[in-house]
Amino acid sequence: PSSKALQGIYEFQGVVDSRPCYHQTGVSNGNHLWFTEDTHEGPMWVITPKDVGVDGSFEGAIAKSHGSAWWPWEAEGWSVCGKRHRFVSAPNMAFQVVVPAAELRVELRLPLMQRKGAAPGSDDAVVLTFRGSEAVHGRPAYKEHGGRLRLFWMPIMGRWLLAKVKPDNAGGGIQNVVVRSRPDDGSTWSSWWPWEHLTWEMPTKVTHGLDDGEAKWVLADGRVNIRLVSPSITITGDPASIPRSLVGLYEPRGMAHGRTYYVQHLEDVSLDNSVGPKCLWFAEDRGQWVITDPTNLGDSTEVLARVGNRAWWPWEAHLSGTTSPASLGSAPFARLPEWHGGATILAAGRANWQVADHDGGFREAKDMAVSMLCPKEMVIKAHQNAQHPFLGAYDYAGMLSARPYFLQRYKEVRPEDETPQVGEFKQRVATITHKEPPGATKELRFVLWYAEELEQWVITEDFRLLDFITVDARVQDTAWFPWEVPQEWEISDKVGGFCKDPYLSAELPRAAPTPGNVLRAAVSTLNVVGFVRRSPRPAAG
Repeated sequence: PSSKALQGIYEFQGVVDSRPCYHQTGVSNGNHLWFTEDTHEGPMWVITPKDVGVDGSFEGAIAKSHGSAWWPWEAEGWSVCGKRHRFVSAPNMAFQVVVPAAELRVELRLPLMQRKGAAPGSDDAVVLTFRGSEAVHGRPAYKEHGGRLRLFWMPIMGRWLLAKVKPDNAGGGIQNVVVRSRPDDGSTWSSWWPWEHLTWEMPTKVTHGLDDGEAKWVLADGRVNIRLVSPSITITGDPASIPRSLVGLYEPRGMAHGRTYYVQHLEDVSLDNSVGPKCLWFAEDRGQWVITDPTNLGDSTEVLARVGNRAWWPWEAHLSGTTSPASLGSAPFARLPEWHGGATILAAGRANWQVADHDGGFREAKDMAVSMLCPKEMVIKAHQNAQHPFLGAYDYAGMLSARPYFLQRYKEVRPEDETPQVGEFKQRVATITHKEPPGATKELRFVLWYAEELEQWVITEDFRLLDFITVDARVQDTAWFPWEVPQEWEISDKVGGFCKDPYLSAELPRAAPTPGNVLRAAVSTLNVVGFVRRSPRPAAG
């Protein structure tokens, strides 16, 4: 096909003909995805190039899908522009919604669900953790961490259901429904994101599966609270261009406009030129992440800093809005001139933060960065006699799919030192020995990263980063960090299968200080001695 590259990340931009409109971001051609009804072929979803834009005409379309599907990922039967401007069928072409939730926090105050140890009739909240699960009815679904509760969309009812499932040895299926959302016709974001629902219903008695039985449904006013879980973040930058009052540790405190908002840690507030902590949140009316006083949460008329991006997470806002591998699209790196490589394209997509000046305007702060608070070291351990080549210490290397990824630390190993000591755990890095020259070694290094297509944390050889087809170890979980995964890891048997290893685990070093202490020490040093310039973090690894 002669159409321009269509693969990549598409970001919500506005509304056209009562349907959402999207703009291709990252390393891409900047195409537009939108819905139109004013065509002689009937209603359809179309993709137009950047130079054509969205003007109500589909004459310049490079891809189209007939039908009136409400969401583009529900559209089927795509065709793309081929030679001589003729459209050819693309049966494998499809859009997929990006699920931002690594973890959900669910608070329930229900008469039929009391916290263990709570007094009868108490109003204490039951706090549960949910993580991503297999899609149900084509929508994102979530499962309780270490429990039997499931949160999923029921299209027939047009509701989100929080239900308890039967054990596997009892045949599975729904045992009873705990709460359900109010009906939705499927045309709002609430039908995709359960945290967007503010009104829920609870039964007066325990249901029998989906059968209400004697139960009556009543409003659960304020008794159900679902929100995204986020790590803490840090804001750093050159004190010469960034007010010291903005620098420091920010902790998640709740949700606003469908995203997490963060409030500055009190110990990091500079009282020299600030009267209190600052608040970082997403302003839907601006399409920007902004920093304001906490009293102005939800009011973006006066902001202290801003960055124009609709990223789900603030640490991705200045990195083209996403660190997903899909943001690479299908850019022909091999055809680019040597002086215009992939790193140049990724850097061109960065968005700089802007801080307010004394004249009421804004100036760019190129060194300002919002980063996820994350330990920089970790280890992969196994049984004391295990000889997996990917065991050992790992160092933080960057961000990928909104999560950190880690590279195995190099360690010089000579052939005579390769035999592990019996009964003693020894960190190893695999080496491939050669007879010529004598003693020469070729180091083999591994990388631990999150494969969003599989929703798994995987370990691969470093040259296979972003290649999830061949992995050496894996675990099914959407946790923010690999050391938070409770499930057993699986290791490759080298013949296409996997076997469980109950001893394999990702852990933090025992002597590692807590992230909070590290951050406070770093901020204290920053305020005293000034800013130490850091090399920019790669946008997508």
